[in-house]
Amino acid sequence: MSKRVFHHPEAPSDDSGVSSWRSVGELERTASFRAHVEREFPEGSGHLSEEDQKATRRSFMKLMGASSALSGLTLVSCRRPESYIVPYKKAPEWVIPGKPLYYASTRPRAEGSVPLVVTTYEGRPTTLAPNGGHNDGCGADALTQASVLNLYDPKRSRNFLRKGKKASQREFERVLGSLAREGSKLAVIVGEDDSPTRNRLKGEIEKAYPGSKFYSYEALCGEARRRVEGQVFGQGTQTVVDFSRAERILSLDCDFLGIDATGSASDFSRKRQGGGEDYREDVAADAMNRLYMVESAFSLTGGMADHRMRAKPSQMAAVAAQVATELGVKVEGYDSAGLSSEEKAELLGSAENFDSWIQECVADLRAHEGNAVVLAGSRHGEELQRIVIAINRKIGSYGNSMVVYETGRADYGTIADFEAEVDGETTVLLLGPANPLFDRPGEQFKRKLKRAKLSIHLGVRTDATALGCDWHIPAAHYLESWGDTRTATGTYSLIQPMILPLYGGFSELEILSQLLSWREFDWESLSSEGAEDPVVAPTLIAGEGMGKEPSPALAEVRKTFSLPENANDDGDVAWKEALKNGYLQSSSYQSVDADGAEDSAPRLSVTSRKSIEINFLPDASVWDGRYIDNGWLQEAPDPISKLSWDNAALVSPKTAKKLGVYESVEQLEPETNIPLLGKVKNAPQPSIGEGKGARAPMVLIKTGAGRMEIPVLVAFGHADDCISIALGYGQGASDGRDGVPFAREDDPLAPVSAVGLNTGFNANQLRGDSGFICEAVSVKKIEERYPVALVQEHNAMNGRALAREISTNDVEHHGHKVSFEEQVAKVREQGPVDSHAPENVSLYKRKGSTTWESDKDKQDDLIGDKIHQWGMTIDLNTCVGCNACLIACQAENNIPIVGKEQVAMGREMHWVRMDRYFAAPMTEMDEESYKKVPTPEWVQQNPEMIPQPVSCVQCENAPCETVCPVNATVHSEEGLNTMAYNRCIGTRYCANNCPYKARRFNYFDYNKRNPVIAHNLYKGPFGEKQVGEAPHLQRNPNVSVRMRGVMEKCTYCVQRLESAKIKQKQIGRMKTLRAGQNSTNVKIKPEDLRVKADSIKVACQDACEANSVSFGNLLDKEDAQVWRAKYKGEKKTKSGAVELIHNPRNYDVLQYIGTAPRTSYLARVKNPNPSMPDAVYRGLATISTG
Repeated sequence: MSKRVFHHPEAPSDDSGVSSWRSVGELERTASFRAHVEREFPEGSGHLSEEDQKATRRSFMKLMGASSALSGLTLVSCRRPESYIVPYKKAPEWVIPGKPLYYASTRPRAEGSVPLVVTTYEGRPTTLAPNGGHNDGCGADALTQASVLNLYDPKRSRNFLRKGKKASQREFERVLGSLAREGSKLAVIVGEDDSPTRNRLKGEIEKAYPGSKFYSYEALCGEARRRVEGQVFGQGTQTVVDFSRAERILSLDCDFLGIDATGSASDFSRKRQGGGEDYREDVAADAMNRLYMVESAFSLTGGMADHRMRAKPSQMAAVAAQVATELGVKVEGYDSAGLSSEEKAELLGSAENFDSWIQECVADLRAHEGNAVVLAGSRHGEELQRIVIAINRKIGSYGNSMVVYETGRADYGTIADFEAEVDGETTVLLLGPANPLFDRPGEQFKRKLKRAKLSIHLGVRTDATALGCDWHIPAAHYLESWGDTRTATGTYSLIQPMILPLYGGFSELEILSQLLSWREFDWESLSSEGAEDPVVAPTLIAGEGMGKEPSPALAEVRKTFSLPENANDDGDVAWKEALKNGYLQSSSYQSVDADGAEDSAPRLSVTSRKSIEINFLPDASVWDGRYIDNGWLQEAPDPISKLSWDNAALVSPKTAKKLGVYESVEQLEPETNIPLLGKVKNAPQPSIGEGKGARAPMVLIKTGAGRMEIPVLVAFGHADDCISIALGYGQGASDGRDGVPFAREDDPLAPVSAVGLNTGFNANQLRGDSGFICEAVSVKKIEERYPVALVQEHNAMNGRALAREISTNDVEHHGHKVSFEEQVAKVREQGPVDSHAPENVSLYKRKGSTTWESDKDKQDDLIGDKIHQWGMTIDLNTCVGCNACLIACQAENNIPIVGKEQVAMGREMHWVRMDRYFAAPMTEMDEESYKKVPTPEWVQQNPEMIPQPVSCVQCENAPCETVCPVNATVHSEEGLNTMAYNRCIGTRYCANNCPYKARRFNYFDYNKRNPVIAHNLYKGPFGEKQVGEAPHLQRNPNVSVRMRGVMEKCTYCVQRLESAKIKQKQIGRMKTLRAGQNSTNVKIKPEDLRVKADSIKVACQDACEANSVSFGNLLDKEDAQVWRAKYKGEKKTKSGAVELIHNPRNYDVLQYIGTAPRTSYLARVKNPNPSMPDAVYRGLATISTG
């Protein structure tokens, strides 16, 4: 099907134009990319083959006759199976079927727990939202949103295992009883989260079991940073950044807005809005923060940077040392180990440019002493951490924009301590979320675990560590458990169970509590068999236990809550209040005097920095590997590379050319006969291709620790001679890939489920003992190719000025300077013909503006519903592209996963599409004039990155509505473009006609069939169904589950809107009761039925930690934030008509085609330092494509 052609205005052709692209193919304008642009749907996504297109009448009649005959074979089972609603035997008085209950809880996390409000239906947790009433409750990241799916994972561990084979609970209880009777020496490994109850039990267990010790370990916790902070500020301390006070930030490979959280991203975003947090004020350039970034590969934080410089991991300490030296901090070894002139020239064009970049950055930091911070990535070594601490002391960060807290983790050993101390007399208990037999580099841990007297593992998955230990215990999910934890600033927060353990799992606190109580049990009093009044051995209790007794973890948490530091005079009242709110007031950590701590002078060691290096990164989807079986996260594309269901080796364009892979990507289409490109083999095109035949080239990487074959992708903005690889993948495969254990999808004891099977490559085998950076790497291109699912070109939207950006600096345009104020005023004119397009007022025309202006009786405002008109605004100035909105939407609206095979064909079902663009000036410039020197290599290596979330924009003049033959997509009186699923017959005309490419089609019964089993969807009713009933428990009962042949899209969470309207009507009814009159005598005004401003949050808005999404009623001009985001006010024209004054940063995407969307965008504002050598390149990234 050919794509509907919209005649976009010509792109600007002047010398100051900006080049923007989404992929290598678009940048190079390859033949395959041009062919892709001309098609509506990706290759193989549902077209007839050439043979089928030429079908004759005779073949058609044969096919129809055969299908009619075969239908009789299944006629007896064509009726829908009957199902019955089972009522409560005794209904809880607070449960109303179909109405949710909300509970406060917390997700434990190493960087600080996440306060949550959990939505439950009939005892089933369905969605997680941030607890806005909590001191630290301001958003829920993608990993938190998706963690509810792990609760219902049908492949969760549910059996006790002994040496990898099923065993009974009673057998394990005998083993545990023996340990308790003997008081064995224990080595207990827990996670890096801070639990006050666990800390208390730790002290008691170490007394009850002599010689025992607790250790904390998570693969990505940043051991070097924790170790250095412990040495400088005291053991158990951690540093938290107060971004609300940070005016200037220098980040050295620290992705603090993404996978390296060090403070509240919400505070950073508020400072990014420059005084206009609620849009009552305009953005003020002098009130904005400024971000400098030095990193190896683009991160979410790097995409927000005002100034960004690429550098290899081995160069980070040298860059920090030069910053320190400029500030007057002495760094030992800097003269001999600093960056050479050649290295500086490679980083920023010339040594002079590099020195100027550092000097101007330092001057800016010094000018904001006390309100400036320097951050180091947690994966880097001790040298960088010590230099950064010295810098922050010099600029007065500690006690102002940085606070050092004293946590409860002071007496825990590290994993290195464990490897040094454990002997053959020790019993090892692994109770944390880590998987050290998979993610711990080197062989020392494995040797120590084998040497131990006994090893016991507690976990929700039968991962490599579970199978490698002597015993495995099924663990409870945190939504099934009682517990407590602390946020990053130390607020005491409670974890309460939403549901009883589905598979009988045990929580960490239940194991520790019963380990302690069993030690105190009188084992000598056990009765022999047949005794009249026997004394029996204790049994393990999970959840409420068989006798309905409460979980032992609850008693332990109550005991901790009653300690002097937490207790108050209210007793049970305080407990119930804390349980309701989710936290205890005034319970933060104590801060540490960081300036008074002593430390030795930082030093810089001599390194070669000349070889290719590997930079090992946490993954935005699977983290350290613990979410490998989470389908939502696996299918969510990586925010930067846009790769789904896999990891890959990311390299810069220059390095890709050096390795010979930039122009050797192969595009294969072996399973299609679509006569568009034919069958292309070994096509020398620098594009990855699309469809089921998309193949990426592979390289062989060798280090001192091992070797691995892995696909390679080109990453713009990446450091040269450096490879970035995400960790956490490659935990089980059936295809024999290197370093990955063999597994089958039908094996219940496999280390991964069908979701995680054959996903990615295990990069841990390359690490050895080198941590997260590996030097002296050998890389070689090989002949093999690997199928990849890259989604950036899927449902691609083309047009002019899609994402818009301005600069707080004056910018050159046609020979004259344009000020910041002039740029703001002209945001709506950045689209080439936007200024000539009609205003988006079709539903807001005031009286006197109709065709019949002279006839007073026929004047109308054309609004169908005068109480509610819904709208949304997305602020690109704060959006970081983190995928939290995508996952929240998926959880709220029952959006299925489709599997890697279907994603590769462009059939992913996400209602939110997170577009990611790169952009850079088409010519190289300096501050004095435009130098007309084309530098395509510079463009590729130093672009800006802009994310833009796109879903259905609810057009008032919707192209999709006019082409639907069955009226399945219609307009509501409240301005929503709605879908009637039962009418839809699947013509896909609407998707073809949508210029925003925001509609999704169900090619299969994704909710019924298991999409992650290879080719299962094509088997229809003979294919494997979804495993078990557990996944269905997560679904939102207020949202229809769509089946095959139905189109779907964003609905503005209409179920939430209707719920709020029903609640508001109840308030209106209460007004009649309060009046004490008949309802016919009480007048209810429209204002009584209007939902209060900002009382509704749609799923994407609720999850966004950056507060980038505003949603509400556009008729509520007094209080609604969304109205302020769109408009500045109203004014009367000479004719007396009322005209809206737009927010100057607000614009409609593709305004010139006249769709009048209800979702608009606010332009991004960059705040570059005008003295920096690259300032002239920043703030110009307005995106045009096609």
